[in-house]
Amino acid sequence: MPRNSKSNMILKKTFDRTKLACFGRYALQVPEDSELLWGEASFPSRIRIIEGDLLKARAQIVEDIAMLKRKYSSYEVIYNGSGPVESSLQIRYYEDEVAKEYNALYFDTYIVKNDLIFVLGDSLGDRETQDLVARRQAAQARSLSLREDDEVPTSQGYCIEKAFMASDLYNDQEMVNAGLYIPTLPDVTFSISSNKDAYSDLKKDDFDRMKREELGLLARIRGAQEIQGSRYPDRTVLREGRRAVQHWQGEESLVRRADGTHDFEWCSIGTPKDVANPAEFSARMYTKVADNLVGAAAKSSLSDAEAIALWDKLLDGLKFRVKVPGAPVGSYYFPPGVGADGGGRR
Repeated sequence: MPRNSKSNMILKKTFDRTKLACFGRYALQVPEDSELLWGEASFPSRIRIIEGDLLKARAQIVEDIAMLKRKYSSYEVIYNGSGPVESSLQIRYYEDEVAKEYNALYFDTYIVKNDLIFVLGDSLGDRETQDLVARRQAAQARSLSLREDDEVPTSQGYCIEKAFMASDLYNDQEMVNAGLYIPTLPDVTFSISSNKDAYSDLKKDDFDRMKREELGLLARIRGAQEIQGSRYPDRTVLREGRRAVQHWQGEESLVRRADGTHDFEWCSIGTPKDVANPAEFSARMYTKVADNLVGAAAKSSLSDAEAIALWDKLLDGLKFRVKVPGAPVGSYYFPPGVGADGGGRR
């Protein structure tokens, strides 16, 4: 908490009652009345969610196929039928002749849970990989269970919008993006992005060099300043430097733009394919937001001290939901195996 008494009062009021919000492998302590906003997620299947039943899923497939045919003149469906579990459907297709030549087959599995359709999407290459993905999608379909928005499972796996996908595997790519809306601070946006396997195509020496010289937040800022020179936007630096969030070693830049907008960023560059230290992990916060436009509100609802206090409070509450291999004590909310039912509802 900041020493400023007004900042203390605003934070105390905002965080008087809290809850955990989960996304992917992570959980964040947030005000009880706040809403988690979902961006793109893949674990490693791309996940799309549509309202509807099995009849709607069939209609959605017809619509999706028609859209792809309009987009790709040589689009070819090689399978359109039942999926790997009850109340599921699946299509397999080539987008075009090039995809067919390289055996880049796409799998889309439509899983119906009550009044929701979860679409798992993958693109892949050789026959061995296709068999592996087919088995993985089937396992994901079997593991999928519905959950309430504020329900936080305590077993291993991924929180996705409206559901939980149980899994004790860590080798696949994982990406998740989520934001936060706080009704008492409507001009404030806070978002988090994680990409476990970013930069995994680079050789280790190249990655280590880029991590030192190019990928870090402060290095990117310095690079932009050098390139833009006098055109670089005016800003007031409130705090800037190294910042650890739990065990994630990163850097932060907290600035106030000339128009009064608070523009805060934190970024950690970890190790590709290390689940405990995702290769790319970042958070952003803006004030003075209106109609999804940064700077569009008449003024920021928070002073500099209040914005920093809110930023620190949110980052301090960011942890793994459940311990993963390599995660130190204190970096997760639940030990593995607690509530092994998965925490979802069928």
